[in-house]
Amino acid sequence: MSWGSTAIADEPVRLPGFSEVVDVKVINLEATVTRHGDRVTGLRAGDFRLLVDGEELPIEFFSEISGGRVATPVAVELTGNTALDEVAPAVPTGGEVGTRYLVFIDDDFSVPSTRNQVLSELADQLDLLQPYDQMAVVAFDGRQVELLSSWTRSLSRLETVLEEAQDRRAYGLQHRSERWRVSSNLQRSSTRSPRGSSFSSTGFLGLGRALASSPTPELRYEDSGNQVSRVVRAAASALRGFARPPGRKVMLLLAGDWPTPTPWRGIDGLRRLEYRRQLFAPLVDTANRLGYTLYPIDVQGDLGFSAGNAENSTLGSGRLRARSAQQVQALGHDTLHHLADQTGGKAFLAGARLTALKRVVADTRSYYWLGFTPSWQQDDAAHRVEVKLRSKGLKVRSRRGFQDLSRQSEVSMWIESAHLFDAPLGDSLPLAVELGQPGQGGFGKVLLPLRLDVPLDQVTLLPQNEGYITRLELRVAATDEDGDSADLPVLPISIELPGLPEAGATSRYETLLKLRRKSHRLLISLHDPVSGLFLARRLVFEPQ
Repeated sequence: MSWGSTAIADEPVRLPGFSEVVDVKVINLEATVTRHGDRVTGLRAGDFRLLVDGEELPIEFFSEISGGRVATPVAVELTGNTALDEVAPAVPTGGEVGTRYLVFIDDDFSVPSTRNQVLSELADQLDLLQPYDQMAVVAFDGRQVELLSSWTRSLSRLETVLEEAQDRRAYGLQHRSERWRVSSNLQRSSTRSPRGSSFSSTGFLGLGRALASSPTPELRYEDSGNQVSRVVRAAASALRGFARPPGRKVMLLLAGDWPTPTPWRGIDGLRRLEYRRQLFAPLVDTANRLGYTLYPIDVQGDLGFSAGNAENSTLGSGRLRARSAQQVQALGHDTLHHLADQTGGKAFLAGARLTALKRVVADTRSYYWLGFTPSWQQDDAAHRVEVKLRSKGLKVRSRRGFQDLSRQSEVSMWIESAHLFDAPLGDSLPLAVELGQPGQGGFGKVLLPLRLDVPLDQVTLLPQNEGYITRLELRVAATDEDGDSADLPVLPISIELPGLPEAGATSRYETLLKLRRKSHRLLISLHDPVSGLFLARRLVFEPQ
């Protein structure tokens, strides 16, 4: 067997946010309170109720943020069995609270013209930021997340970045054309009438029944989910890449024309709703875990389909296609509202998308900051959070949950983020890795031999019986030329030794990777959970 590798990078280069594993101990909730749409100020911690999985917990930290400054906390009577006490401020009293605005640009599903409208207006509204605010910008093209700007207060720098982002290629028109072509073929085959019109005998509800009952469109939904899951994973990875900034954290999610699974009728519709919830769960869970509020922005605005559109007339009934497009757009809006509702933010649609930054700045200047320390089990369980008010007539908006991630899951998420950003793993050390000659792995797949040498003098050796043992975790992140990634497995490696190794001693480990027969970017990482040491190597696999 022949071995070889093509290295991309070995030298560790520090990128903000990739230097350590996220370790959140306190959950902070930003709560916005309104009465008839107007902000309500002057509330105390005792005016709030905090429920986690239905059980009321005491509020341990509390501050009111007014106009970007911290108001002085007051003594309050906490709920439950806690006696009268003064709640600790969530942040220092009297100071300014900066907001970190992470801008995520979806170039994969956006149409250039409408995306550039939003980016241009966003650049024009930068002067609304305060000197203590900062902004970072990332973009995703369907294959890779690119860091356009890390955190900066420079308005001129951000203006340049947003202007240059308008020159990036966007693929929304291509995706839209592909989807409507598939949809047209399905509609013609499912609903053709004796008179030859694709839709003349069915009507809109008939189209819904045909799409819900036919097994073929189900593949379309699954394909759409796979496409959107790339954007979801990319946005979640961007959050993890910027997990540690202080102050209020928000993401401006510039969303394109996402082809989300659609609930058409009855039980089948409920099943698709659950599928859609699961599809966006990684983004919602990550935002809630890291304390980010999502503000989705509908980059596309009006889909632009009308009964008189010449393109529609070639595909069937223009009126029906316009109604179908409106239905798809409504469902897309519902998805954006879902992301906002679950994280305490707002969705900006139609004309509001052009004033999004102005609205987000106004929405994040005044709120209440509530903090509590949950009983961490690190079992990857999701927990429901509810913030309620004791007074009637008031409405509160806050995030709805958090996830108790295990250490192993946090490491996997961190590595996934570094791989997607193509960013080195902080202070990781080089890992000696070789790829073997690939073999047949089934239709369209290959089995790729992977061999690595574990440096025994760098990992943690624990005493065991009459010798020593080290327990390590191997992860291989792989993304093919189309931007598709597989789940990130964790392979445990145990190495037993009769005694302490000599300096420079290594232990060889071999395994097989099952990959698509396509070019792949690989990030192979070896993690020592005891010491936190990472060894990593980036490779490129090119099939013969």
